[in-house]
Amino acid sequence: MCGIAGIMAREVDAMCLKRMAQALTHRGPDDEGIERMSVVAHTKMLGMVHRRLSIIDLSPAGHQPMKDPATGNWITFNGEIYNYRELKRELVQLGDKFISDSDTEVILKAYARYGIKCLEKLRGMFAFALWDTAQEKLVLAVDRFGIKPMYYFHNGTTLVFASEVRALIASGLVPKEIDLQAVDSFFVFGAVQAPLTMIKGVRALLPAHYMIYEAASGAIAPQIYWQPHMEESQFTSCKEALYDSVRHHLVSDVPVGLFLSGGIDSSAIAIAAHEVSGGKGLESFSVVFPEKQFSEEQYARLIAKQFCAAHHEISLSASDLQSMLPAALAAMDQPTIDGLNSYVVSHAVAQTGIKVVLSGQGGDEVFGGYPTFQKIPAMRRLARFFALLPSTLRNAIVTQLPTRHIRVSKLSQLIGSGGDILSLYMIARQLLPPIQRNELRFGPQLSDDGITPEVRELLRAQIKDSDIFSAISFLELRGYLGNMLLRDGDMMSMAHSLEVRVPLLDHRLVQYVWGVLLGEKMARGITKPLLVSAVMDKMPKEIYQRKKMGFTFPWEYWLRTVFRPDIEALLAEFPEDNPVGLNVQACRNLWEQFLAGKNRITSTRVWAFYVLMHWLKKNL
Repeated sequence: MCGIAGIMAREVDAMCLKRMAQALTHRGPDDEGIERMSVVAHTKMLGMVHRRLSIIDLSPAGHQPMKDPATGNWITFNGEIYNYRELKRELVQLGDKFISDSDTEVILKAYARYGIKCLEKLRGMFAFALWDTAQEKLVLAVDRFGIKPMYYFHNGTTLVFASEVRALIASGLVPKEIDLQAVDSFFVFGAVQAPLTMIKGVRALLPAHYMIYEAASGAIAPQIYWQPHMEESQFTSCKEALYDSVRHHLVSDVPVGLFLSGGIDSSAIAIAAHEVSGGKGLESFSVVFPEKQFSEEQYARLIAKQFCAAHHEISLSASDLQSMLPAALAAMDQPTIDGLNSYVVSHAVAQTGIKVVLSGQGGDEVFGGYPTFQKIPAMRRLARFFALLPSTLRNAIVTQLPTRHIRVSKLSQLIGSGGDILSLYMIARQLLPPIQRNELRFGPQLSDDGITPEVRELLRAQIKDSDIFSAISFLELRGYLGNMLLRDGDMMSMAHSLEVRVPLLDHRLVQYVWGVLLGEKMARGITKPLLVSAVMDKMPKEIYQRKKMGFTFPWEYWLRTVFRPDIEALLAEFPEDNPVGLNVQACRNLWEQFLAGKNRITSTRVWAFYVLMHWLKKNL
């Protein structure tokens, strides 16, 4: 796990590369590498940056950027390839020679052997830039779920890329101008939706995509290389697929720990890790709250006692979080309403010396744990009913609805959706209703539903032939998970130089689940029945028979008490004349309504404008 960056231009200043490296130090404190070279018959220059967090092959042989002596190709790589040993054996049998035991070198050799199709062979999380010397092109690629990020800026003559937006800005080559469409996207979902970022002209490479930059012409061409689909799996059961994924995710030259909440997902991983490690188990880490209604410690302890090597509880009060809040907000590469939970637990784990942890992220999206899997089918039935009514009657109903309330606003939007799954998903995940979004920012809204037309078209094409469970699953993977949970998890864990691995997002496991009959994934009376079936012989009933809680903080109470002075101070000092047209008085009104308990203003909506204000204050 690392931080990567680079520049391709007519001239590349060494100081630009150094500044980018410094901006990524937290992602890789173990080593730094910077390479600068002339390419394309000395008409252009390429600079590559790498900050290393040593996990596999701790020796100097794993230093990056890395060159393949056989081809002259260069790579700077962030991530882990869990099947690198199998791939290495395959390549050795074909005659390739290796000088390290790193997965980085395996990517170089696999690319030399298979070209861009090597991506289909990689099992893991990754983002890399690879310079193809013979074809004079730069390849940028990210893993199938976007676990590892890649951001880039291209103005026709210069390409700048990095693991974080802040590193692009540090180069001095990217104008620090806010993208107002991204601000609107943030207010729709509480996180900016890729490929948008908060900085105008900076784009995120979408999950399961690669991009080829032709050095001579300066042309870029993003391409998709994978999506889950119905096909015969190599696995015969979910248990086999789960255990195989966890076994691969334990490959490491340093100790591996586990985020353990006591829910189904992390408990399943704890059980699988215990079984595939011969009963050793992992060290586990859980957050506990003084507010017992939010704490799941009894369930985490139950699992840890049976399946973990040692268990650590991280006690967190409002005052604890308040002391960490400035650093947590500063760690936000882009504003988000989530992420503080990841920051807190990552901070605690990093203090123990652990450098790698497994997380249960992805379980709700893959196995159907979210309420959206029940809500959206019900919403579609209701939308289809309204579609049968005369348009004049539908319009009359909509005009009478008080759309300031989020639920009523969603009903109004549902009536006009026609039952389209993508539209219903966007409505279900909406943070602020359109009328409140219009009030919070002056000027026209540049994003009606928070995503770009290109992404909307791509998502529709990708779910076109899917059953409703698979369609919702895919939209959750690309939406809520990809644009919030994974992005936040990456930036908050890497702020502490901690690598987080997600076994439930192994593409072979996901592919298996995609091929399972719908009835096995949506059995009544139990949450995520397919995942539970994989470990039911080991998992205590108390874990899978209880109501889902989720890893959340007691925000309603904390915002009204401990955090109230900070929020009110920022509301008082934030300039009315600001670069995004934020209506500060409207934000103050929203805050007052929240305190008074009016109009069902939730804590997440208040937290959204506070986080955005803080991010703007720090970054502009």
